[in-house]
Amino acid sequence: MGSKQSSPANQPTLTKRKRSNTQPSQDIKPIQEPTRTNPTPPPQQQPQHFDTQQCTQLFQHYADPDSPNTITLDGTRQFFEDLGLSIEDVLIFAIAWKMHTSTMGYITREEWMNGMEELGTDSMDKLRAKRSEFEHVFYDASEFKEMYKYTFTYAKNRDQKCMEIETAAVLWTMLLSDKFPIVHEFVRFLQEKKPVRVINRDQWQSFLDFVSIDIVDYDESSAWPVLFDEFVEWKREQ
Repeated sequence: MGSKQSSPANQPTLTKRKRSNTQPSQDIKPIQEPTRTNPTPPPQQQPQHFDTQQCTQLFQHYADPDSPNTITLDGTRQFFEDLGLSIEDVLIFAIAWKMHTSTMGYITREEWMNGMEELGTDSMDKLRAKRSEFEHVFYDASEFKEMYKYTFTYAKNRDQKCMEIETAAVLWTMLLSDKFPIVHEFVRFLQEKKPVRVINRDQWQSFLDFVSIDIVDYDESSAWPVLFDEFVEWKREQ
C-alpha cells in the first residue's frame, strides 16, 4: 500500500515512524452480524441499447418528491429492496461503487444517469441481470481493494474527514470478517478498550493489508498506525 506519513500531532518518541490516534474515545454499541451474499463469477454479456427516457422515468420513480433531483434514504432503500437486496447485503457497496455514487443512502440524478449508462442498464430487469458482475467484485482482489477504498468516502459523514467508529466496525464486519476472522477480535478490542472515537482514512486503508497478514509476523517497527500496535499488544495479553 505504500509508505505512510506520520501525523503531526502526538509524534511517538520511538525511532520508527507511526501514525498516532488523536481522537478521544466514546461508548460503542454492540454490532449485529449482517447477512452476506456469496458472489459468483459473472458471465459474458452483450452490450444493450440504453434508453435515456426509460432510465429517467425509473429515476423519477425513486426520487424524493421534495428533492426531485435526488433519490434520498427512503427511495434508496426501496431501490435496493426492488433489486432483492437488504441494506445489510454487501452487494449494495459493489453497486454503489459501480454507479460512482458519492454518499451512502443518496443517489443524484447525474450519478444515476451516468452510472446506469456505464452499466448499460435502463431498467430494473437489466440491473438484476448484472448481479453476477457485482458479485464478482468480491472475487477479484484488485476490484475489491478499489471498492474497499471507495467505501470510506461513501460511508462516512459527508461533513467529516473521518468515519465514526461504529460505522467502521459495522462495515469491517460486513466486508471483511468472513475472509478475515481477526476482524471480530479487532472490533471487540475497539468496544472494550475504546482507543479511538473515529477512524481516519489512513487507518481505514491500512486495515485491509493489516488483516491480511499473520499476526505472528507483525512488525511493530513498520509504519503501521499506532492503533494496530495497540491491538496487537492487547491481543498478546489475552
